[in-house]
Amino acid sequence: MGAIVSGLQLAAGYCFCNTASSICNTCLGSRSPNSTGRKRSVLLLSMAILFSLFFQYSLAPSILHKNKWWNLYKSIPGMGKVLYSSWTDTCSQYGDLDGPNADLYIRCVQNSGVYRPMAVSSLFFATSAVVTYMNPSLNREIWPAKYAIYLFALLIAMFIPNSYFLGFSLALVRLCAMMFIVVQQVILIDMAYNWNERWVDKSDQCEAREWGSGKGWLRAIVICAALLFVGSIVGMGFLHHYFSGCASNQVVLAFGWIGIIVMTVVQLSGEEGSMLTTAVISAYSTYVAYATVSKNPNAVCN
Repeated sequence: MGAIVSGLQLAAGYCFCNTASSICNTCLGSRSPNSTGRKRSVLLLSMAILFSLFFQYSLAPSILHKNKWWNLYKSIPGMGKVLYSSWTDTCSQYGDLDGPNADLYIRCVQNSGVYRPMAVSSLFFATSAVVTYMNPSLNREIWPAKYAIYLFALLIAMFIPNSYFLGFSLALVRLCAMMFIVVQQVILIDMAYNWNERWVDKSDQCEAREWGSGKGWLRAIVICAALLFVGSIVGMGFLHHYFSGCASNQVVLAFGWIGIIVMTVVQLSGEEGSMLTTAVISAYSTYVAYATVSKNPNAVCN
């Protein structure tokens, strides 16, 4: 009987390992010279986002109230106290859980949960970029070890005080964020131009087969551009209604309108203009305006 049970356990273990190996090969890709680490990088970035959400909305509250996940670290002598002091570091300016600014205190601790996965991810990808530049083949190799290094670094970062993620690090992140927004706009413009050209080419191909059959693709371009423009205008209207309570927000919204109008005029005046591209950037400008005014720390503004 014992041999039968052992055999079943061995078979179940083999099936589990074989399934896990197949999943890893599917997710992590191959080591073929024609492959890249793009999928594996996206997977790691997705993991970082999930960790950020988990830290912010699950782990941080448990640390504050000293329950659930915090009990796991408390079982290790001294770890619970270190974890609590690290995550509440720099948040004492808002008081504590029983003070009048308890909401700000809780939000500060929750935001500190996002610092750690994002800081580790930034360091990981920056290091990976340098190493890949020196040896391109490493972009597609040893990804299981890379994931292990990332998780280990994230575990260490959980015990680093918040003050290490502020100051110079915060200024550097803001500078990088500005550069990211510029690069993101370039990518969106390129994507919108490619989108417009692809549908125009489809229209030309249909016209070559049958006269008048390509108008559907051109109408689709106009409809998509119109929907994006209408969404941008309506969105900016809502932002004026809900977030125009102070001068700083009004300045942001004014720049949003100016950007939309200027881009539209430039596109219409040029020979290579594309209303679809302008509509895409207008929608993106509305999103950036919302992200800016909704995160204003002044409660009067939002």
